[in-house]
Amino acid sequence: MPVILSSGKRPAVNPVARLFWDNAKTIFQVSLVVSLLLLGYLLYGLFTGQLVNVVNMPAAEQQRVLENIQRVSLWLNISVVVLVCTTIALYYEEITLGYIFLTLAVLFAYGLQFCIGALFAAEAANFTTGPASQMALHQIWLLGILFGVPGLVLILRHLALRIFGGRAVEDLTDPTYGAGAIREETPRALIGAFAKCWQLPFCRETVRKTCPIYHAKTKCWKERVGCMCEQNILHLAMADATIEMKAAPGTASGFVPIGDLLSQSSDTERHAIPTRPGPNGVRLPDNPHLSAEEKAERCRNCIIYNEHQRQKYQLMAPLITLLLPLYVVLNFDTVRDTLTEAIRSLDRLIGNLSFSANPDEMMLFTRQVTSSISVETIIIICLTLIGMTMALRLLEYCVFKIKI
Repeated sequence: MPVILSSGKRPAVNPVARLFWDNAKTIFQVSLVVSLLLLGYLLYGLFTGQLVNVVNMPAAEQQRVLENIQRVSLWLNISVVVLVCTTIALYYEEITLGYIFLTLAVLFAYGLQFCIGALFAAEAANFTTGPASQMALHQIWLLGILFGVPGLVLILRHLALRIFGGRAVEDLTDPTYGAGAIREETPRALIGAFAKCWQLPFCRETVRKTCPIYHAKTKCWKERVGCMCEQNILHLAMADATIEMKAAPGTASGFVPIGDLLSQSSDTERHAIPTRPGPNGVRLPDNPHLSAEEKAERCRNCIIYNEHQRQKYQLMAPLITLLLPLYVVLNFDTVRDTLTEAIRSLDRLIGNLSFSANPDEMMLFTRQVTSSISVETIIIICLTLIGMTMALRLLEYCVFKIKI
């Protein structure tokens, strides 16, 4: 819908584009109904056996039926193209759209013939022989292409966005610690996934110069204490204005070691800021009232740690997601043999469950698939895309949900 500007005026919109968006949903609904009716017409002729009986008609009648199928196929292609375009225009941000298209593609391209072979067994030829039946089946197979190509493009687009763009900010757990923090320019690590907390954009310079985590050159999530969750870190930052700066062990940064800060404090203040030894001779604040799991939970709900997880995801997503297609390419023959055996096993299972008098006879569909490298390649590509998506989902669960 057109965006309303603050002045109350609408931005200039192309009249053709405005006409399309105003009627897109109606076009979608009409094309869906028309596509279902035309497809139903072909399926009705196919499954009632009327298309097979065309060969027994006079030549003139045969020609009329074939011309009808051609006209129906033409209008069906047009309505499906319109349906696909309007669906993408209306719902292209939906993650599942590409997978719905891909499912429909497999159903139309191979699912129908598989169902005919599985349900009707020896009688399958009665539904597929003759020029009229072959035309109808070819048209239904073509629908698989019309849905499959945009489906693959949408899936690849979705994978690329998630792999290279990372998760959107709103997808991350709403942080309890550091909500509303502003990104700042910080000394960045060469590889973001290996960055320490003070190399991430939510580290504040005013805190960093007196932060024991920074001067210990460690990570706040490793030590289970940081500037977002432990107020004593902030006490050190505020001490900058009230206590004379002294050099930290081995540095000339002006950092006030927490031991020096405690030595100049009262007994009450010393008890209020318990510490423990940390790396590089720096003492780190410690909260003895929280368990290790409670401290870990603080990290999981900290904006700095969530940024660390996002950086980790951006590094690992391309590697993990692309491992599967790399394996398939390097071991294509093995994968193809495995797929062939799986299809034949499914064929034998269906044959044993069927009421056919000859259950050991392989279905026509199975013979066609297992004897065609192009068909098997398409199936392998589809399965690989699904596997890549599942691998990416698993990575997202590990990184953003349980936050390993």
